[in-house]
Amino acid sequence: MEVVISEEFRFDCGSLNNQIFGEVFRLKRTILVVLLVCMLVSSFSLVALAQEKIVLRVSWWGSQGRHDRTLAVIELFEQKYPHITIEPEFAGWDNYWERIAAQAAGRNLPDVFQQDMQYLDLYSSRNMLADLQPYVASGAIDTTYISEAELSGGRLNGKLYGINLGSNALVGIYDPEIFAKAGVEVPGPEWTWDDYIEIGKTIKEKTGLYWATQFPGNFFHAFHHVLRQNGYQFYDGPKLGYDDDKLLADFLALELELIEQGIFAPYALREEVSSVEDDLLVKGQAATAWAWSNQIVAMSAAANRPLGLITLPKAKDQVKEGLYIKPSMFFSVAETSPHKEAAVLFIDFFTNDIEANKILFAERGVPISSKVREALAPDLTEAQILMFDYLNLIGDHTSPIDPPEPAGHPEVNRALDDIDSMVLHGVISPEEGAKRFRQEATRILRSM
Repeated sequence: MEVVISEEFRFDCGSLNNQIFGEVFRLKRTILVVLLVCMLVSSFSLVALAQEKIVLRVSWWGSQGRHDRTLAVIELFEQKYPHITIEPEFAGWDNYWERIAAQAAGRNLPDVFQQDMQYLDLYSSRNMLADLQPYVASGAIDTTYISEAELSGGRLNGKLYGINLGSNALVGIYDPEIFAKAGVEVPGPEWTWDDYIEIGKTIKEKTGLYWATQFPGNFFHAFHHVLRQNGYQFYDGPKLGYDDDKLLADFLALELELIEQGIFAPYALREEVSSVEDDLLVKGQAATAWAWSNQIVAMSAAANRPLGLITLPKAKDQVKEGLYIKPSMFFSVAETSPHKEAAVLFIDFFTNDIEANKILFAERGVPISSKVREALAPDLTEAQILMFDYLNLIGDHTSPIDPPEPAGHPEVNRALDDIDSMVLHGVISPEEGAKRFRQEATRILRSM
């Protein structure tokens, strides 16, 4: 429609409307473009925030071989998680703990650091270690293929302060040829202390060889095994964990009897064993040696003949399993770490990643994940296969490990060895030995 005000002023209303609508459309389009750009910028910012660059300090002790393997795994981790850079810190055993102590004093502990059982109580009691149980509960540390027995060593006072990096357990290492010569069937995991004694007698009678050098592990570990089977711990906090001295007296008396019958080696001969090469099993003088499961590798090499593994005996009416799986070492996370989620991510990778564990190759002990153990199996040596199979076997024949020993344990252990020596040399009776040990252990623990 054309509107005429005068000849000088006329315009077309339809044309005007079209111009207005056009400007509005262009304006809307401009606003939409601006909004889309803002949304894209925001999205990129969120992604950048999610991939914030993190520097993670990881510390461990060990040999050069361990350093090389660990550094290779770190490189693999950084390839998978490029937003995380790891600063490695490593040393030998003594220097490592001196440095960790200095860092702890300065509240500058590494985000992730290798931990030993004897120090777990010390650092956790001073609130220096993060509780990792919430990360296990959330699945951030995947325990689908990990048993509770493998985790229990890192638990204190209801919290999880370390993830086990490899497992060991007490074991009997035996010579199949000697067993066959004596007509003895290799015992399964349900055998008892009565079977242990009877097989020892048969070995002695049929072959003239010793059954063993001494009780499994050493006297402390063997008696600890018996205490656990009776429902006790060796320690209950900073004191002895059992009340009945008859348990120790009977065990001392049994050891004395086995030596007198020639089933165990004489004390003097035992004292000559200072290395794997010296062990009576290696020399062909005994049918068994009782040690930690990882020692099968060194012992097989030293003996240069096939050996086998058997479990420790059970008690006839035991309250619980005496056998336990022992962590070789842990990874802990510092409570002061500003990057706990990244630290946990590294521990989960170290524990569960197959490629990483093919690099590590059980150097820290048998991996705690059954899936990892299965993946490594095709590449294992015969001795390593025995070690892996043994850890798989005993899963149903163990109970959780006891809490770490209190301060003063080394001195208590020496006192127990002294008492054992006096009993075996006839200086005191087993009953007197059990009584004296309680007195001495109590004195030591109270002085700490």
